[in-house]
Amino acid sequence: MKTLALALFAAAVTAGYAQSFPLTFETATPGMLGYDNASFSVVPNPSLVGNPSANVAKIVKVSATNLFAGGKITGMTSLNFSTASTSVLALKVFTAEPAGTVIKIKLEAPYTGEVDAVTTVSGAWETLLFDFGIPASNGSANLVIMPQPFTPGGNKVFYFDDIYQIEGALADPLPGLPITFETGITEDNFFDFESALLSVIPNPHVNAGNPSATVGKIVRYLGAPFGGSKITFTNNLDFSVHTEISMKIWTSAPAGTYVTLKTEKPFWGVERSVQTTQTGQWETLTFNFAGVPNDMPSLVFLFDFVAGSTATGNGSAQSTFYFDDVKFTTIPLSVNDRESPKNLVASPNPSSTHWTLTPSGAGPATARLYSVHGALLAETVRTGQEPLSVDAAQLASGTYVLVVATEAGTEVLRVQKI
Repeated sequence: MKTLALALFAAAVTAGYAQSFPLTFETATPGMLGYDNASFSVVPNPSLVGNPSANVAKIVKVSATNLFAGGKITGMTSLNFSTASTSVLALKVFTAEPAGTVIKIKLEAPYTGEVDAVTTVSGAWETLLFDFGIPASNGSANLVIMPQPFTPGGNKVFYFDDIYQIEGALADPLPGLPITFETGITEDNFFDFESALLSVIPNPHVNAGNPSATVGKIVRYLGAPFGGSKITFTNNLDFSVHTEISMKIWTSAPAGTYVTLKTEKPFWGVERSVQTTQTGQWETLTFNFAGVPNDMPSLVFLFDFVAGSTATGNGSAQSTFYFDDVKFTTIPLSVNDRESPKNLVASPNPSSTHWTLTPSGAGPATARLYSVHGALLAETVRTGQEPLSVDAAQLASGTYVLVVATEAGTEVLRVQKI
């Protein structure tokens, strides 16, 4: 009987400390813990402008040596970001620290993810949004608020209030490359990490180097050296035929700045880094992934980073990077996207049944048919001089790419199935 009574008492205590959204801090909030010499408490609101609440939460990073100090709320029961209706966490913030201060939200027990947001004002309340739509975190019990990670404390003060979940957009994933930003791709297709924030914006540097109307932009704020953004496709990246990825890049960072692409799956990835050769100009960088396994669906973008780097961003122009037209080098974005012999003909084009090809030169020839995302769909070989016929009957309507290799070279042509 005594054992049963103790068990019931323990259950009651556990239930009494369970927390769920919204968190308003108008009364004492159980489960609040400061860590790494930070204090975490409920105090009177220091400014009613923009936030009429009487009480708010306060975190003080007391020690200058504890870079990752913050506050934790244990026993949370609503840390589920796996649906669109609850995929974004909203949080009011007030601090006298400069605009551009990073606030990190981390989910623990078990660890299921972390997301950063950046302040835009100093000395005023504002609402920051933390988008957990990707990777759809679910199941943690602790909510960690980490102000200015990677930065010394020293009695720096941060106030927080009104933590709740709101609806976010869960974008349909792309099947694969290319990424052009002209076809409906948005920020919701990407997952930002470690103080890097991606946006899709009008091209601020339209010229012959990149006439595209829309590009991607990544700004790195003060955080980990490997801050960046990731996109996950529905199909794995296949490097068995297409061994190189190219990407247009513009930055005012000095020539020689490293740009890194990483192909990734859970707990494993392969990085390839190249250096810029220009500053303040669009240029095309090429990354060689020859020999890399074909079982990784994610592509990670890292700027001003190479293995062993300690460089962190600061939100300035030299920590800002524009990028566009990420693709396999062998798959053109348009017929004029690459230098290719112009005498390759496919007839009829468009076609509903097949394409007949007349490659340059005599002798053996191989025609490979690809989707616009780089997936090999068919291969046809000739040994003499006869025309090549590529079957289209079983294909869905749309655009495809034919790559024909002969002794005279490689020819590329886009074809239409109707």
